[in-house]
Amino acid sequence: SPGLVTDFHAPGGLGVRLDSALYAGYAIPPYYDSLAGKLIVHGRDRAECIARLRRALGEMVVGGIETTIPLFQDLLAEADILAGDYHIHWLEQWIKAQA
Repeated sequence: SPGLVTDFHAPGGLGVRLDSALYAGYAIPPYYDSLAGKLIVHGRDRAECIARLRRALGEMVVGGIETTIPLFQDLLAEADILAGDYHIHWLEQWIKAQA
């Protein structure tokens, strides 16, 4: 969302990378690319990647604007996601079921 980034802490560690230009004090204008940052994790297998992603999302702080961090944390609690049992329409069906 557009607005002033009041707090910012990027996650780090082995297998974790954040591509972003955000910092505390940065003002995101109303006409911006909605991709304010891209969190990338890698590991030896899916389980290690999921563990690193869970940790990185918990470490990440972006204050003052809305982000998709809570959405991704919720998704990492879903059995279908953890099992890799999803399809192109899974997310839209899941979001409708949450309402």
